[in-house]
Amino acid sequence: MIASPQISAPAQLFSINKEIELLVYCANTKLDPEIVAKIKQLVTAEIDWNYLIKIAIWHRVQTLLYSSLKETCPNDVPQDVLAYLHSHCQKITLNNLFLTHKLVNILNLLADHDIRAIPFKGSVLAASAYGNLALRKFSDLDILVKKQDIPKTIELLQSQKYQTKGYLTEARQELQEVFCEYSLLSEDGRVFIDLHWEFTPTYFAFKPNFDTLWERLQPISLAGHDILQLSLEDSLLYLCVHGCKDLWQRLSWICDIAELIKSHPAIQWTELLEQAKKQGCERMLLLGLLLAEDIQKICLPEIVQQRIAQSHIIKVLATEVKTRLWMHIDEPLDVFERSFWSWRLAFHFRVMESWKHRILLCLFVLRFAITPKDKDYVAVPLPNSLSGLYYVIRPIRLTMKFGLTPLKRGLDWCASWLSDRQ
Repeated sequence: MIASPQISAPAQLFSINKEIELLVYCANTKLDPEIVAKIKQLVTAEIDWNYLIKIAIWHRVQTLLYSSLKETCPNDVPQDVLAYLHSHCQKITLNNLFLTHKLVNILNLLADHDIRAIPFKGSVLAASAYGNLALRKFSDLDILVKKQDIPKTIELLQSQKYQTKGYLTEARQELQEVFCEYSLLSEDGRVFIDLHWEFTPTYFAFKPNFDTLWERLQPISLAGHDILQLSLEDSLLYLCVHGCKDLWQRLSWICDIAELIKSHPAIQWTELLEQAKKQGCERMLLLGLLLAEDIQKICLPEIVQQRIAQSHIIKVLATEVKTRLWMHIDEPLDVFERSFWSWRLAFHFRVMESWKHRILLCLFVLRFAITPKDKDYVAVPLPNSLSGLYYVIRPIRLTMKFGLTPLKRGLDWCASWLSDRQ
């Protein structure tokens, strides 16, 4: 019934688009009477169910969509739509359980060899924020360890038939050091592991001390096993930073924040704000919280609302995110990439608080642009003696493909932001 999503939607507020409005209302675990009434009202309208399912899959909230529709108005939804969602979500549930089992095994393996490991996102977040492994789709395992433990951890995972991802270029491998993570894949291709020693790339804020994180860990039961997870404050701060790092492309990331807050009213907000300021990512935290408030209608404490009200740039960025959230249009890929990468540079430049990180960002963009990738080696095969020429070929290929428009647009956004600050 449903093919791989090629999504086209007008750049409108979600209240104007019935399908988007319905999706946002359904993307909740706690449905109050007002939301239930809205869902029932929208379902009786002329809904493009094919489009609704496509955007739900893109935004990774198809499990929430199915759960809410089944709970509120199963008889008003076309039975083939409900059957498709049931089958699709059943596969997600089985895969989530499978990955959770693998995660527990890996954590036990590392603990047996005295390696401290912190799982985050994935099944841990599903259990903590949603209270149900079936309600949040995830496809990989994210684990944080100390950098000094990375070689031993990789060796142990390789003994369990996990293999590190190979690249054609040494330069591409070096970029893993920038992103502070290594990727491993199981022999059967079913389990993908992101092994981190930092939460964010070298050019990005939020580098908490591992030992400090470890001291604040909290227990959680996961598929019948007791494991340790990030504290509520550390988890919420990470989710906001992660959303900013990846440009808030998915509604599910905003749902994660809202659900975590709704499930845990005991969050220490003053401590959280102080920690964010210390880590240089208060703006990212406030942006994530504002998006959750605006889209998921959560209630934020007064101290947070006051901080948001004091920052004009947070409101500007939130407006841009909400506009682009529904703009994954099915243009040719190179056209989409031109817009995406130029906005990425400008967004990161403005959401960062320190000039240190902005300078590191610019250096990374330059390095990323000139560092040869696997496609360059395939497109223009050269003998090893001439491999240095790839550093010239790479920027030429990028210019031929994208032109200078992405760079110019990104610089214009940054210049506009600088002028607003004067």
